[in-house]
Amino acid sequence: MADKALLDELANKQQSAKQNVLAMTPPWKESANGGIKTTSVVNVQLAIEYDPLLQGLFRYNEFTWEVEVARDVPELHIKKGQMLDAYDSLILSELERLWGASFSDRALLHGVIALSREQSFHPVQEYLLNANKVWDHEERIPTFMNTYLGVEISEITTLITRLWLVGAVAKAFEPTTKFDFVLDLVGGQGAGKTTLLEKLANGWYTDQFINFSDKDGYGTMLRSWIVNDDELTATSNSSFEELKKFISARRLEFRPAYGKTTVRRDKSFVIARTTNEETYLKDKTGERRFLPLKVNKQQQKKHPVTDLSPEVVQQLWGEAVALYQAGFSFEVTPEQEKQLNLHRSMFMYVDAIEDEIENVLGTWQGGFITSKEIGNNIGAGDLVKNKSAAKKIKYIMDNRDDWETGTTKVGGLSRRGWRRVV
Repeated sequence: MADKALLDELANKQQSAKQNVLAMTPPWKESANGGIKTTSVVNVQLAIEYDPLLQGLFRYNEFTWEVEVARDVPELHIKKGQMLDAYDSLILSELERLWGASFSDRALLHGVIALSREQSFHPVQEYLLNANKVWDHEERIPTFMNTYLGVEISEITTLITRLWLVGAVAKAFEPTTKFDFVLDLVGGQGAGKTTLLEKLANGWYTDQFINFSDKDGYGTMLRSWIVNDDELTATSNSSFEELKKFISARRLEFRPAYGKTTVRRDKSFVIARTTNEETYLKDKTGERRFLPLKVNKQQQKKHPVTDLSPEVVQQLWGEAVALYQAGFSFEVTPEQEKQLNLHRSMFMYVDAIEDEIENVLGTWQGGFITSKEIGNNIGAGDLVKNKSAAKKIKYIMDNRDDWETGTTKVGGLSRRGWRRVV
C-alpha cells in the first residue's frame, strides 16, 4: 500500500507540473496550418526547456566531444551519463504527451545538441583544478612509484614520473602540447601496474585497442585520458614506424562510428605501456620516446589494488597541476638525456651478435675499428656476401654512445669505421 501511495503521489505531482507547464505557452514556430512546427529545432529547444522533467538535462562534454545527461530522470528511465540512442524515443514520447507534437528525429537531434552546448563542461579540467585546490602542498611524486610499485628512488625515476604526470596535466588543458613520451612500467608481475594506471585515470582510462594504426580505436582513445598498451599488445601488432608516428602525432584523424565525415581531434591523452619482459626495448633508433620504470614487487610498500585511494590520487594530481602552472618544461637537459639513455640501456634487448660485438669492443686495443675487423672477430665471414651481418654491425655501432662514425688512413688508403669516443 505504501508503494502504491508513493506512486500515486508521484503521478499527481507530474500531472500538476504538466498542468502548470501547459498554462505557459512557449513562443512556438508555427506550421502552415497554425500548429506547432515539428521540424523546427527551435521548437524542440522550447519544448524541452519548458518541460520540468527535461529542462537543463543535456550538457556537452568538451573532453569526450559528446552530449551527456546531467541527472537521472527515473520517470522516463533515463540515467545520468552517456546520452544513449534509446533515450531519443523516450524524449520524443515525453514531448508528444506534453505538447501533442510529434517532433522529427532530426529536429530532436539538433535541438539537444544546441541545448547541450549552452552547458559545456570539461570534467578532466574540473577534476584537476579541484585537486590542486585541495592539495596539501606535500610532495608525493618523488616517492609515489616507490611506494606503490617498488620503483627505485633516484633522480631519473623522479624525473620520469614528473615528466609523465605533468604531461598528462598539460594534455588535459592544452591538447596541442608537444609531449611524445611514453611511460613504461616494466616487470613486477602481480604488482598492480594496470590497476595503478586505471586509478590514476579516475575513470578516463582505456586499454581497449589492438594496434596504433586502426582508426576504429581512435574514438575510444580520445574519450580517455590515460591510454594503456597493456602487455605491449598493440605494440606487438604495430610496426615500430607506426608506433613512433602515433606517439609523435598531436592530432588524430578518423571517422566516428555512424559519422558521415572524417574528423580531426587533438590528442588529449598520454600513453603508458606495461610489460613483464624486462629487456623489451628492441629498436635503438627511436627509444628516446620511452620512459621505463622497473617495478619491484618485493620493494613496494603498498599495493595499488588495496591501498591506492582516490584521496591519494587527487593529492598527486594536485601536485602535478602546481608544477604545470609553475611553467614545468618538457625539454630535458643534455645531462638528463645522457642519464635517461643510460637508464634505458638496462631495458635494451641484446641478441647474440650484439653480445659478441660488445665482447670485441671491450677487449679492442685501438681507438678505431672497421666492420671487417668486427666481422672477423665474431665469425661473420665475408661481409660483402653476408649482407645481413654487415647491416646488423652497422646498426649496432651507429647507435652506440661510446663509438662514433669516422675514417682513418692505412697505407694511404681511407677506411671507414668507428672511432672510440674519449
